Amino acid sequence: MFTASAEAAVGTQGDLNRDGYRDVVVSAPDAAVAGRAKAGAVVVLYGTAHGVDPSRRTVLTQNSTGIPGTAEAGDRFGAAVAVYDLNRDGYTDLVVGSPGEDVAGDEGGGSVTVVYGTASGLTKAKTAGDPWPYSHDAYGRSVAVGTFNGLNPVNDGKPSIVVGANDAEVTFLPADLSGQSGTSGNGYDFNPAYGIVALTPVDVPGSDDDRLIAHGRGMSDGGWGYDGTGDDPHAYFADPAGFSGADLPAGTTSAVGDLNGNGTPDLVIGNPEDPSQSPGTSLGGQVTVYFDAGNSGSPSRVQTITQDTPGVPGSGEAEDRFGASVAIGDTDKDGHADLVIGTPGENGGSGAVTVVRGTTGQLDAAHARTWTQNTSGVPGTSETGDAFGAAVRIIDTDKDGYADLVVGAPGENGGAGTIWSLRGSASSVTAAGSVSVGTSGAGLGSAGAAHLGSVVTGP
Repeated sequence: MFTASAEAAVGTQGDLNRDGYRDVVVSAPDAAVAGRAKAGAVVVLYGTAHGVDPSRRTVLTQNSTGIPGTAEAGDRFGAAVAVYDLNRDGYTDLVVGSPGEDVAGDEGGGSVTVVYGTASGLTKAKTAGDPWPYSHDAYGRSVAVGTFNGLNPVNDGKPSIVVGANDAEVTFLPADLSGQSGTSGNGYDFNPAYGIVALTPVDVPGSDDDRLIAHGRGMSDGGWGYDGTGDDPHAYFADPAGFSGADLPAGTTSAVGDLNGNGTPDLVIGNPEDPSQSPGTSLGGQVTVYFDAGNSGSPSRVQTITQDTPGVPGSGEAEDRFGASVAIGDTDKDGHADLVIGTPGENGGSGAVTVVRGTTGQLDAAHARTWTQNTSGVPGTSETGDAFGAAVRIIDTDKDGYADLVVGAPGENGGAGTIWSLRGSASSVTAAGSVSVGTSGAGLGSAGAAHLGSVVTGP
């Protein structure tokens, strides 16, 4: 899988405790902490030889030892999280957004915290301050890390933390937090009610000029679509020349990986909106694959997948939200990454996840498979409002070479939330040995409507 390019020379990507296993980071941004509603929490579930083990975990809040600040109502610590070895010591670190944090008298201005992986655990952290706290609202609602020489030349080959907020600028901060190193306007207006909803780094192999995909809602039509006029785009592709939007389809999320195994990163854009919100979108949502587009944004071919694509289970229905989450990784160890698509609105909001395997050509949509809580072997039962598939990630947590599928359902159990880990195998994702972890198993106790699984991240 392609991620940011400056990972440590030692250690394993996504390994916070440096035991050789990749870890899963799960957010519960609406968790109550010490009685304070929606203060937020982040849970690290450590990988083992047997996959995710709920008994091996760390729970972080703003009341945790070493974490700056205090857990307060509405902070939403963990609303956005990125993982990256910022100081290249072999321990992966966390970048955590708290978009509801009150900062310097600015109500809801937002903040970002860097939590460092160390030999003694996750007890060392710093605040990555907003250089202009009165210019942004919801600072930290989206975060990413990469090396962006072209976009941020001041940092000169070193990692940058990228922060999105409810405006049209992306803030770049040096990974060592030595000072602010610049902002970049994208050239278009975002709707301030939505701001920059997601950021995806694109690693260009052999280069420090990483790309960045920024997602935001347009102004003129109130929707997520892009009509080429420059005033209502949704997805921007940022390369060393700056931000541009015309070459990408509309969408609220994206992922990067090598789906056809040719060594060049492919881009996947998920757009869960119906045509009424995003003109030209298929009913129920769609996913667009831009093959070989990671280096320049220009694809060698394009594949669009919906629930009406032959072989894809189900059918496109209003509010299915097919493409609300997307992830890329090699679940069957065949050298071609696979695509996972979340559909949290499926069947009255109970939710579903579709796995489409990669090939040397286009994705094998003809043999796509869909997973729900009603699938044999998957713990639980599908219920209205579970939102199974609201977040997905593919991470090899047991180091067997088969990447595992992690699924978040923040609506499970009345909004408490739950995550699932389904193992990878020679036949792709399997329910054998799958586990689920709710708020109790994640160490959150009575955290109310925590919405555990709203964010699932890893390498």
